[in-house]
Amino acid sequence: MPREDLHPLILPELGLTDILVRTSLWLVPRGSFVREGDRVLEVLAGEVTFDVTSPATGVLHELSTEEDDIVSEGQVLGHIRVAA
Repeated sequence: MPREDLHPLILPELGLTDILVRTSLWLVPRGSFVREGDRVLEVLAGEVTFDVTSPATGVLHELSTEEDDIVSEGQVLGHIRVAA
């Protein structure tokens, strides 16, 4: 039986202080296949948009935030399920 691993999709350190960061747009719907490095989510800090990329190849298993939620650096935004 294959083992499934969940890899967290984490908001990286952006080097911003005193600026609210919000999830802007999920670029991939839940249940979609993604490759490591694919753009999965856009976040908005002030008027600057940053991409969050997939940490692994697999399926976007869980979304832990919704569009327009306030998020912080290091926060888990979702999980990628990888079959091993």
